[in-house]
Amino acid sequence: MAPRCPHAELHSAEFHADPHAVNQRMVEEHGPVFPAEIFPGIKAWVVADYSLITAWCRDPRTFRRDSRLWLDWREGRIPDDAPVVAMMMHRPNLLYADGDEHARLKRVVVDSLGRVPESRIGDITRRHADILIDAFCQRGHAELVSEYARLLPLLVLCDVFGFSRDVGERVLNSLGDLWDGIDVIKANGEYERALSDAISAKHASPGDDITSWMLEHRAGLSDEELLAQLVVTIGAGAEPTANLVSGTVHTLLADDDVRQAFRGARVGIGEAIDQVLWRDPPVNNYPVLYPVKDVRVSTGTVIRAGEPILLGYAAAHAAMSGGGPDIEQGNRAHLAFGVGPHRCPAQGFAYAIAQVGVDALTKRLPDLRTAEGAAQRRPAPFALALAALPVTFTPDPPKGTTPPWQQTSPSSTPTTSTGRQPSSEAEAPSSKLRSLVAWLFGR
Repeated sequence: MAPRCPHAELHSAEFHADPHAVNQRMVEEHGPVFPAEIFPGIKAWVVADYSLITAWCRDPRTFRRDSRLWLDWREGRIPDDAPVVAMMMHRPNLLYADGDEHARLKRVVVDSLGRVPESRIGDITRRHADILIDAFCQRGHAELVSEYARLLPLLVLCDVFGFSRDVGERVLNSLGDLWDGIDVIKANGEYERALSDAISAKHASPGDDITSWMLEHRAGLSDEELLAQLVVTIGAGAEPTANLVSGTVHTLLADDDVRQAFRGARVGIGEAIDQVLWRDPPVNNYPVLYPVKDVRVSTGTVIRAGEPILLGYAAAHAAMSGGGPDIEQGNRAHLAFGVGPHRCPAQGFAYAIAQVGVDALTKRLPDLRTAEGAAQRRPAPFALALAALPVTFTPDPPKGTTPPWQQTSPSSTPTTSTGRQPSSEAEAPSSKLRSLVAWLFGR
C-alpha cells in the first residue's frame, strides 16, 4: 500500500496540473477533511464534503470568518510578506465580518446592487463585449483571458459603479498589475486611491450608480467602511466572473459532450455556465473558516481552534457527483457562490455578465476554436482559472469603432498610436491589458 500523503500541496506543480486528481487522492486517503499546505510552511485544512461545507457555513457560533482568529498568525508563525497574507489578512469588509456587523455591511451591498435591473446589466455587458471583440475580430486570433474575459466584468462594474474615465482606467490597470503580481504593494495602493477618489467624487456629485447608493444607504457607512466594501465587491466580483467567462468558453470549445449538446441546441449557455460552476468553480478552497473551538470530524481528525479551513468546492462537488451532474440536467445546486449568511451577494451580476459575454463571443465568432498550445491553467491555490486561452476564428469586420491599431490593411502590422504592438505573441498579458485600456479610455 502506498504511504498516506501528509498533505495536499496547493502550491505545487502537481496540484496546478490536475487539482481534481490531487483532491480525489486526498479524499481517498484522509476522508472528507484533509490537511493541506497553501504555500510552503503555511498549513490549513480542506473540507471536501458538500454536507459539511453547508453545515459549517451555517454555524457562525462555531465557525467564523474573522481571520484575526488564525492561530499561526496570532502566534507569529506567518511572515508578514508571505504570499498568502494578501488573501487571508483581516480587512474591515463583509468578507471577514461575522454576526450583526456582517449583516449590516452585506445589507448595504445587497440593497445597492439590487437597484440595478438585470436588463441594464445585460445591455451594458453587450455594449462592452462588442467593443472588446471589435479590438481583435479582424485578426483571426486572440488570447481571450487578457483581451476579453478579464476586461469585460471590470468594464461593466466600472460603468454601474459610476466611475469616471480616470478612475476606471486606474482601477483596470491597478487590478491588472495585482493579478499579474507586478509590484503588488504599489498596485494595491493605487487601487485603493482610485476608489477613494471615486468616493470623494460621489460626495461632491452623487449619481444614479452603486457607489452613490452605498454612500447614501441608511446604514451610514463611513468613507473608510465604504472603501473597504468597494475593494472587496469590485475585486471579488471581477476576477471570479472573468474566470467564469473564460472557463465557460473553454468548456464550450474543448469538452466534446458540452460542445455537441450546445451545437445541437439541447443546452444553452446557462447550462454550460452551471457545468463550469460544478466542475471548475472559479473560486475554490476559499473563503476561509476559523473554528472558535476544537472540532472533531467523523474520521477522528481534530481541527484545533483557529486553524484555517478552506472551502473545497470542487472537491466536494466531485465527491458528491463525480464532478457535476450531466449538463442537460441544468442543476444549480452547486456551492460555487457560497452558502449560508456569506453567500455571494453578486451572483446575479456574475451570471448575467457571463451569459451575455459568452453569448456575444460565440455569436459574433461562430467558428471559434482553441489554438495550438491551447488553454493554460493559472497556478493558484484559491481559484480554478485559466492563465491563457488562445483561440482562432475566421476574421470578421468590427461592428463599431475600429481600434487605432486596426485602422490599417489586414496585412500590415497593428500598432497603437505610440507604436506599440498589442497583439504581439511575445507581449506580456499586462502589456496587452494596458494597450486595450489605453484604447478603451481614448488615450
